[in-house]
Amino acid sequence: MNKYIKILYVEDDKQIRNELFKTLEFDFDEVLTAVNGEEGLKLFKGNQPDLVISDIQMPKMDGISICKEIQKIINKDTEFILTTAFNETNFRDKAQSLGTENHITKPINIKKLYTHIENCCKQIKGK
Repeated sequence: MNKYIKILYVEDDKQIRNELFKTLEFDFDEVLTAVNGEEGLKLFKGNQPDLVISDIQMPKMDGISICKEIQKIINKDTEFILTTAFNETNFRDKAQSLGTENHITKPINIKKLYTHIENCCKQIKGK
């Protein structure tokens, strides 16, 4: 895995956000966090991370909307991993509509997350 990729993690649940941040910051040099999509979009614009990990359902701006905005306006090559607490049947469809196969149902399994991050790192290196 590439320790030098910059990650933006967008999650409205404080406990989940803090726990995953601690895990990610141990393995990656730069991890940014945001509490909702609006804040995440602002952080993205100012920092241009390589990878965005985002919850789908959040207040103010959901994860699908932030991903669409980033792809459309800012950087179409950004890699995404989407998370959800719900076992929605259309969750996979929403993720695929953004061009990502990287999605995880909560509670987040760290091994699965790191597999997705590794896949994203390969895509980032190939661009």
